Order: sequence, then C-alpha cells, then structure tokens
Amino acid sequence: MIDTPAAPAARRTAPRRVEPVNQHRRAEGRAGYVLVAPTAILLTVFYLWPLAQTVVFSFTDWNPGTGLVTTSVGLANFTHVLTDPEFGRAVANTLVYVVTVVPGSMALGLVFAALLATPFRGRALYRTMIFTPYIAPIVGSALIFSFLLTPLGGLVNQFLGLFGVRPIAFLTTEPWAMVSVVIFSTWQLVGYTMIIYSAALTNVPQSYHEAATLDGAGPIRRFFSISLPLVGPTSGFLAITGVIGSLQVFTQVYVLTGGGPLGSTETVLYWIYQQGFVLFDGGSASAGAVLLLVFGIVASIVQLTVISRRDAVELS
Repeated sequence: MIDTPAAPAARRTAPRRVEPVNQHRRAEGRAGYVLVAPTAILLTVFYLWPLAQTVVFSFTDWNPGTGLVTTSVGLANFTHVLTDPEFGRAVANTLVYVVTVVPGSMALGLVFAALLATPFRGRALYRTMIFTPYIAPIVGSALIFSFLLTPLGGLVNQFLGLFGVRPIAFLTTEPWAMVSVVIFSTWQLVGYTMIIYSAALTNVPQSYHEAATLDGAGPIRRFFSISLPLVGPTSGFLAITGVIGSLQVFTQVYVLTGGGPLGSTETVLYWIYQQGFVLFDGGSASAGAVLLLVFGIVASIVQLTVISRRDAVELS
C-alpha cells in the first residue's frame, strides 16, 4: 500500500481591513457640508438675515437715516400701508405691469422661437439681435429709450411727424408713460423668453410634425396642435418667474418716469424706495416689503396650483 502525501496546508492570508460603512458615510457628509457652506453662508448673510431684519423693522418706527430702532409700534405700519391711497395705486400699477409684460414677452418670445426654429442663413444673427437687450444694462438701455421718446428731436416723434402727428411727451403724460414702460420692459424680456422657448421647441419630437404633415396639417395647425401644448411646462416656468420678477420692477420706472406723472407709473417697489430713502419711514417701507413678499408667494402658489391641475387633467 502506497502512502499518498498529505495535501499542503492552505496558505493563510491576512484579513483585509474594510472601512466601516458608517465612517465612510460620515466622511461624505462632512465633505458635503464643506461644499455647501460657502453658499449657505452667503445666502444667510445677504438674504435670510436681511429678510429677518426687514420683518422685525416692519413692527417698529425704524428710521434709515439714523439707523436707530426706537419703539415697537405693533401693526401700525401695516395699517398705514394698507390704508395709504398711494400704496393702493402702486399695487394697481404693478398689476397692470404684470398682466401686460409677462404675457406679452412670453407670446413674442414664443413667436420668435418658432420662426427661428428652422435653420436658415443668418439665424444666429437674428437670435443675437433679439437676445442682446436682455443682457444689456437696464440703466443704459432705459436712457437710450428715453432719448428716442423725447418730444424734442426724438426719433419716434420725428417718425410720427411724417404723418402729421404732433410731438407726444410719452414719458410725462398719461397713459403714454405706463405704455412706454411696458413696451420697454417687454422689448427687454423677449430675448430671454425666446431662448427658453427655443430650447423647449428643440425637444419636441420631429416625428410628431412629420405625422401631422402627412395628415395634411399646415405649419400654423402644427404649431397650435403640437408645439404649443408640448411647451406647456416651459410656459408655466416662464409665467412664475416672470410674475416674481415683474412684481419687483424698479429700475425701468426709476430711470424712465420716476414714478410719474402724478404716480401713474409708481410701482410697489418704487413706493417702498420712496418711503425708505426719501421720506425715511423705514417701518412703513419694511411693512410694504413684507407685503410684497406675501404677494409674490401667493401668486406663485396660485400659479403652481393652476399648472398642476391642468397637468392632471391632461394626463387623465
């Protein structure tokens, strides 16, 4: 009988050190906090803290000129703001601005985006020309616009004079002052809405248009039946951001009309500026700012509710 050699013993290997999962997650969490910290600090210092101060000042008789908060006045500032006829007029002017500029800029932006959707020679030039007013400084653009509208030598009045129209003081007479502000703001925002709609239209499947064309649908029918419904979410986004931005309109009014004539173009933010830095009534200005914030939140909630219900109906 032949003895077979025993199999060599298996070589023992040292166990690997495995990092605990919890320790790895904690390290990732610390790295995340480090990355978020700069933005969080800037947001707190330049937004959350001033917002909290504004809320506190709205219940006091704060004077921005002295920087001293003397006593608490409770709801007196809010009562003053809500019963001030000038504030009511500013709210009405702001609503007029919102319901004209936001739909107007969206409609024109969608039209330009649709017209420039098909590639052709010079398309980039046209897009650049339409988009340039949006990135141009508002103050400089407003000054140029005011020169164009001046009754003495302005290009607009010179053009109207060719048809026998007498010079019009667009920026100092009603209702032309508000009309001028609306036209300027719409002209400035069209480029932005055009770019956003252009991106949305590129995501519309081309097969939909091809199928509609085979069914005999023309360009206009395809636009209203295919393109317009499919860019609905983009329209909702532009409507919400447009309303929030329009509620805060200030620079255009300050440069073009200064709130005149007789307060016909005074907006809520311009009223807040007048109260805080002209009349030095910081308490009322802070109360107006808080109310403006509430208006913006309510408007956003209403729009989001309408958009969500519309989407739910379309899905059903």
